[in-house]
Amino acid sequence: MTDELHDTRAAEGDAARAGAVEGREPSAGHASAAQGETVRPASGIASLASDNFSVLSSVGGTRGIVESILPELTFLVVFLISRDLMLTIVVSLVLCAVMLVARLIQRQTVAGVVSGTVMVLICLFAAYKSSDARNYYLPACIINAVWAVVLGVSLVARRPGIGYFVELIAAPPTESLSAWYHGWHDDVELRRAYTKATWLWVLMFVVRDAAQVPLWLTGHVYALGTVTLVLGVPLFALVCWISYLIIATPRHEHKLRVQAQAAAAEAATTAEVSEAVQDEASA
Repeated sequence: MTDELHDTRAAEGDAARAGAVEGREPSAGHASAAQGETVRPASGIASLASDNFSVLSSVGGTRGIVESILPELTFLVVFLISRDLMLTIVVSLVLCAVMLVARLIQRQTVAGVVSGTVMVLICLFAAYKSSDARNYYLPACIINAVWAVVLGVSLVARRPGIGYFVELIAAPPTESLSAWYHGWHDDVELRRAYTKATWLWVLMFVVRDAAQVPLWLTGHVYALGTVTLVLGVPLFALVCWISYLIIATPRHEHKLRVQAQAAAAEAATTAEVSEAVQDEASA
């Protein structure tokens, strides 16, 4: 998705912006504690699968916020002051290089490094190739539309997309894909919660494009840049928080039911084995 869905995307080993979800989201790396590195909390959609959710972690922490906002803010401010697209692109590329080197110095994973810069480079290329500053914002508009459609289709099919993302991260299938799918999808309350959360994400993408596309079509670059910043990290953080509030309790109750079923199955198996041993002994 946008980096937002990348982060999940990246929150896993780069999850983002997976998003997943604007076009510029913070990456999250999972460093090995055994190697003495700090393990970062999941960000992006991956944060919804965490039992220790925090709004700040969902956007990659303080650094994630800075890295998400700074490229767009730099592009907007430099272009606003200079009105020179090439100069703006060069300054943005220098910033991108500095951020890239900083991540490499901190020994982040290759996926984490790439995910944090690839979207910015795509946006800069779009502006450069068209010689039009407004096209810096076009890739994110396209991504918003694509994800709105993808998640919308999942709702029509009654297979909420956010449910797939969260469950894949929280408990990826190890054997039977069908059993994994029915395990969470057949839980009515959990499916209902994922459906509500998916609607919320669809709304976010639609709101973004509803605000940005008219400004892009009319060439209002400064207004477009400002709106993009406002509907970027702040809106993403809000959507993550509300989504977590929607799915947290149903997910917890689902876990308890699964654990109870597993305990009951184990007890039944133990009883059967014990009975078989007794029968064999008496024979």
